[in-house]
Amino acid sequence: MSKTHPTTDLPGTEQVETIWEEFTAEAHETLYEKMRSSVLRRIDEGCKRQINAGNYDATITLQTVFEWFEEKYLTDDSAFVEDVLESDAVFLETIEYDRRQLGHLVLERLIGELEENGEVLYVYDRQRVRSRVAEMARYFALIRQRLQIDGGTAIDFSPSLVKMVKMEVLDREQPIFDPERASRFGPTLREINKRVNSADAEPAAELAETVGSDWRDTIGETVEFMGEFFNDGLPDEIRSLADYQADSFIELYLDAVTKDAGEADLSHVITASTGGGKTEAFLFPILAYCHTAWRAGVSGNKAVLTYPRRDLCDNQFERLVEYAFTINERLGKEHASLDEAPISVAIQHGSRTDTEIECPFCDGTMAATDYEEGRHFACQRDPENHVLRWATANRENPADVIVTTQNSLHLRLMDKYGKSAFWSSTYPTKFLVLDEVHVYTEQSGMHVSNVVRRFKRALKHRNSHQSPTLVASSATIEEAKDFTRRIFDTESAELHSPSKTESTGSEYMLFVKSTEPRDVEIPIGDSVFRPQNEWEDLHRTTASNLSCMIQIAFAFYHTVRKERQGSRDGLNVDKDRILGFVDSIDSVGRLGRYLDNAEDDGLFELRRPDAFLHGEGENPDCPKERFREGTDEELDETAVCESVVPNKHLNECSVYEAGECWWTMRDRQMDLRPMSMAIHKSGQRQRPSDESDPGNDWKHMIATSALEVGFDHPSIIGTYQYRAPMSVPGFIQRKGRGGRDAEDNPITVVVLGSTSTDSFYFHHSEYLSHPGSEHLEIPLDEDNRFVRAEHMTSAIFDYLNVTDSVNSQRIYRGRPDNQGPDIDFLDDVLYEHRSDIAEWLRTGFGLADGDGTAEEVVDNVVDYLETLDEPLVPGEDDTAFWKAFGTAVEEAGKTGSSTHIDTLAQSLRESMRGSTE
Repeated sequence: MSKTHPTTDLPGTEQVETIWEEFTAEAHETLYEKMRSSVLRRIDEGCKRQINAGNYDATITLQTVFEWFEEKYLTDDSAFVEDVLESDAVFLETIEYDRRQLGHLVLERLIGELEENGEVLYVYDRQRVRSRVAEMARYFALIRQRLQIDGGTAIDFSPSLVKMVKMEVLDREQPIFDPERASRFGPTLREINKRVNSADAEPAAELAETVGSDWRDTIGETVEFMGEFFNDGLPDEIRSLADYQADSFIELYLDAVTKDAGEADLSHVITASTGGGKTEAFLFPILAYCHTAWRAGVSGNKAVLTYPRRDLCDNQFERLVEYAFTINERLGKEHASLDEAPISVAIQHGSRTDTEIECPFCDGTMAATDYEEGRHFACQRDPENHVLRWATANRENPADVIVTTQNSLHLRLMDKYGKSAFWSSTYPTKFLVLDEVHVYTEQSGMHVSNVVRRFKRALKHRNSHQSPTLVASSATIEEAKDFTRRIFDTESAELHSPSKTESTGSEYMLFVKSTEPRDVEIPIGDSVFRPQNEWEDLHRTTASNLSCMIQIAFAFYHTVRKERQGSRDGLNVDKDRILGFVDSIDSVGRLGRYLDNAEDDGLFELRRPDAFLHGEGENPDCPKERFREGTDEELDETAVCESVVPNKHLNECSVYEAGECWWTMRDRQMDLRPMSMAIHKSGQRQRPSDESDPGNDWKHMIATSALEVGFDHPSIIGTYQYRAPMSVPGFIQRKGRGGRDAEDNPITVVVLGSTSTDSFYFHHSEYLSHPGSEHLEIPLDEDNRFVRAEHMTSAIFDYLNVTDSVNSQRIYRGRPDNQGPDIDFLDDVLYEHRSDIAEWLRTGFGLADGDGTAEEVVDNVVDYLETLDEPLVPGEDDTAFWKAFGTAVEEAGKTGSSTHIDTLAQSLRESMRGSTE
């Protein structure tokens, strides 16, 4: 209630402490965090408007902030007034004081806390503030090309590299995971029991055949176990399910274990913000199904999780192993074999033997290790005892859950490893997951959609009564249901996305437009004191777009706000890394080397705020003698510029005004040390200089699109993009690599060059900060006839590999007495199975009646086989080409060369010489 006769006295320390104690109590934690965040947002927005208008010395007065604060939080019906100021603990203590006075002191305390935490800066007379991100924008706008020559090139002669800077502040929207507001585990599991025990529910085919009338009891055991797993086996940060996770768990699990749901021509798509728990949304029901299948005695592969890249496979495989280990351990099976474990897992891609994961037994690292029974994951510290015999890198093992790439799945459909992993069990794969499905655009999407059709056709052949559960997942996809329906070739798709979200703070974007490339001359030594036409000692260089990126990149790292482990509740890692993206492998290497050299040269130290760094003099331009001769630790002196940034009215500093004093760069451990560089290219992480593997010892890494999905390092607080991104969905994924924790406030920097495309994105930055649906659409031509024809050819070999009536290994490996493909045998098989193969293609690719494409594809393969039966060299060697090839391969495998081919080549060379003579 408002006070009509307040005292004119100001509240004292005691009253302020009473309010603050109540305000920050656990009961008001949400209100406190919301107010703190909104005050920072108000400051950010005020600075943003000025920066985007070209004023890079942006500030906002405390009076302006208070006027906003009064209107928002000091009204009669505001939660702050009702729950804090008028609470029993506060009201009687402060009844005689004016609400505005009390609110002013609370706001002062809030801003002081933000300043102490490094989120805002006091400016001028401490009656103005600037946000930390706005201060970074100022550094970027004034950035120059400094070179470490003779102690650093002079500021006045160092070329500017930036035309303009823009700032954007975005809400961070995340699914609600708070147990008080999210879906609890119990109701989710009870809903499954309710629907399974309904009178019209029927079991999936494999459960009906293995456990019959006991199928409900088997599912009940799984539901009971998953309840225990959810309550006691999950990481501490997962205390409940977001609403969409609960929904997908129910629907995907029931889709797998019941008949009616599984028979629908339906696919599923899961969408949520980056870091919103999409993986758990499809992985938990898969793990539950694996448990049910284990109880029912259903052997073979249960799920295939496909990813667009090997790195992402490795990352998600490690995550899968953590959950699988917890489940196996709770069932007393952590040391079980691949066949006996409740959940077995496998990694399948070309570099699978290089995959490393954390050891769940200790703090060591596990790698694929050869044992008598196969290649399993073992800890390098204790390979005898710390072994996961249910985790394998063997391609032929039918593990319950297989993590692979789409290209590897394409090969497995046709080769002997796939025959063993997928097609030798009575019950084929139940789940097919396409994670990060937004990557599958254009030609890639055409390829993937056809691989899916082939895989579905093979599954149907192995067991026509068992229907697969098809799942897509992505954080950035528009028209998700239509895209999913098309890529899976289903009649419809069901969307699982958060219906309840909350703002967890802000994220920032800074757009930097570099100057046009130009050649420059920089005087050095005594020449800096002479007219330009008398310069004798000078350095010639080019102020390029890449120069701008180099300077911005290390300015970003050294000035971004970092956090130490333990500095706030729940923070168990340092927040001190940045990740950069470029769109060419060559640029990754060049930018990495240049940045590495810049750090070795100490270019960042030319911007040190030396005046208050206790006598250290790395910044040759810092006028520390004007600020009390620097500082003296013994006398505990403070430089004039230490508590408030310099300004031209009160404590003028030409170096700061020029942007060459990075005033916030002051933490000796996190800001003032050279950053350790790493680059990631061609699937390998390495140092820019010597190509050694840095492991996790890096603070700044540069990568291509390979890391735009699934690279979830908890210490990354910022990302940057050099030049215009190739696609908006891909860019959204890239910026999502930073700030994986809900409490983080990540920053994304976009450095744009001088091309027309870069200029377009700078002037239309909203396409990247607030993309519309038209920018997030994923082009997909799933029925492209040329790509389909290629996959129909591959599907012929799928048929030969999957069906039991053909010895597919003889086709690939030949007879025991002959290496290489057996073309005669293949020709006979195509003739004998021609009608069955054509039908396989028609049903697999949905060809209409009367469409002769299937027969045409078979005819083309037969025609190609005839060319392989032609003489190797007519008139010189009449051996059929395929037979000569097989003989040469066999001989080369034993001796390293083929005498027959060498002799034939020599004979041909002599014949050619004779004809020319």
